[in-house]
Amino acid sequence: MSSKNAITIGSLIEKDLKEAYFLPQKPSSYGKGYRFLNDKKYRVFDYPPYSLSFRRIMSPFRQLPAVGNEIPVIMECTPESYLQQHWKQWLPAFPPVVIKPLDEGLQDDVPVVTTGAFQGIPKHKHSVDPDIIYEVQLKSSILDIKAPMPRHMDEDVVSYPCMVKVDMSAGGMGNRLVKNEGELSAILRQVRDVCGWKGKAVFQEIIPGIKEVPSCNFHLHKSGEIFWIGADIAGFNGYSFTSGTVDWDKQEEYEHLLYEEFTIPIKEYLQERGYFGLVNFEVLITDHGNYLVDVNPRIGGDTTHVLLARYLALDFGLKHSKIFFFNKHSTTAKKLVEKANGINQNGNGIVIVLSAADVDKGCESFLSVFAKTPEMVQSLFHRVMND
Repeated sequence: MSSKNAITIGSLIEKDLKEAYFLPQKPSSYGKGYRFLNDKKYRVFDYPPYSLSFRRIMSPFRQLPAVGNEIPVIMECTPESYLQQHWKQWLPAFPPVVIKPLDEGLQDDVPVVTTGAFQGIPKHKHSVDPDIIYEVQLKSSILDIKAPMPRHMDEDVVSYPCMVKVDMSAGGMGNRLVKNEGELSAILRQVRDVCGWKGKAVFQEIIPGIKEVPSCNFHLHKSGEIFWIGADIAGFNGYSFTSGTVDWDKQEEYEHLLYEEFTIPIKEYLQERGYFGLVNFEVLITDHGNYLVDVNPRIGGDTTHVLLARYLALDFGLKHSKIFFFNKHSTTAKKLVEKANGINQNGNGIVIVLSAADVDKGCESFLSVFAKTPEMVQSLFHRVMND
């Protein structure tokens, strides 16, 4: 079953690279025993580190439902057949992903589209020069984008309260709110002395009166053409991204609101430096102005959800949806998928298990839920979590 609304990650990559692989795993600098450890170059602040199962299974699997079959995926683990069948059953317009052995993919002459710069992958194997990838992913590089943003300060003239952001961090781990000089000293001592971080940190003013934080995704092609993927409203636990809410009827509103002031300047900055590929950025919406607070030139944690939301909204009328991160269940991953299948059979909406991994007590998951109303989205999520 084909659909013009089922846009795959592979189809976007294929427009620029006729032959390529996609590696959805992320590098780590603190995950001991992890295959892609950046312990000497391209360091990432991901302390305390995620578990190996998160790095190998949970994080990369959540991107697979929307990858398609145009570009093979290489990674350490392969999804269980019940999970792949789940995606095939409920997302019939998205072709099943093609997975090649990781070592085979790293040894041939095909470029790899990555989520970041990897010290263990040769420079020529990256689809974009890893030095460029690392540069444009630094928080300090956002200052070079000609867009409204919070005021940045030097470390010796900080005013309080302020945000401290480690220059290259993962999952919000390097972001801290500090209210006074003592808190600032303690945080910098932890980051630099205890965690051994040798890179920069940036210091940013606090913006009051935040109404919402759109998380936006687009694909920047080599030609400079932009394909707008979509936006969701980000939810946070502290400064970690934990959910994203989509109302498809508001997609054009966010695209037009942010396009000239943010999307175009980000595109121009990245194109000047030679980057092409997936891009995620976040904006603070307030009554007194809008402010760019984050740019991630890579696939975002919500990119796949927004691609699925486009298809399910336009083809099935399920215009409301939400992605839920880091869910904990008392059942196994297989039984969780079976529960989602049973809920979907009722026809009130669709629950997609993006990824699931068994742990000591039950399993953990990333879930996307799609329905005709926000209330039904929450109801379906409650069912899959509690029934």
